[in-house]
Amino acid sequence: YASEQEYPDLSKHNNHMAKVLTPAMYGRLRSKQTPSGFTLDDVIQTGVDNPGHPFIMTVGCVAGDEETYEVFKELLDPVIEDRHGGYKPTD
Repeated sequence: YASEQEYPDLSKHNNHMAKVLTPAMYGRLRSKQTPSGFTLDDVIQTGVDNPGHPFIMTVGCVAGDEETYEVFKELLDPVIEDRHGGYKPTD
């Protein structure tokens, strides 16, 4: 399937992952995985399954192993920065 067909509908989700993930980013990251086999779909599944509460912003993604932070940094760095009020990888 094309990435546009597999991209989840996040229009009603209130979490940091849904705020950051774009169809283009999904297309770039969806074929990547960590050495232990953790994929983008594994990273975002909890945020797809749990849209969140309108007044409580959740994270919406998980890291399955330490390599997740490097392999999926395009998604995770902005999520972490947003969740922690501006914390950057260089901090």
